[in-house]
Amino acid sequence: MMFDMRKLIFFQEGNDFAGSRTEGSHLLRYRVNPDKENQLLLAWCWKEDKCFERAGERAEKDFPLSEEGMEGLLAWLEENWEEA
Repeated sequence: MMFDMRKLIFFQEGNDFAGSRTEGSHLLRYRVNPDKENQLLLAWCWKEDKCFERAGERAEKDFPLSEEGMEGLLAWLEENWEEA
């Protein structure tokens, strides 16, 4: 998988992360925020070259705050990349 992503401990410590993947004109931006209270990773991705706050249409999905959740998150980003 070709996504820059932090390790699970980064999110368990309460940190947010945003990144993007670009190949030519193919672009996918993404953001991941931990919800420590509910033990979730909240994830968004969008195909516009805009920041999170200005992006129009965003896909959104939650994952468990665990190694399995991290694997699911990366697979979801890969699916969205393929559809972009």
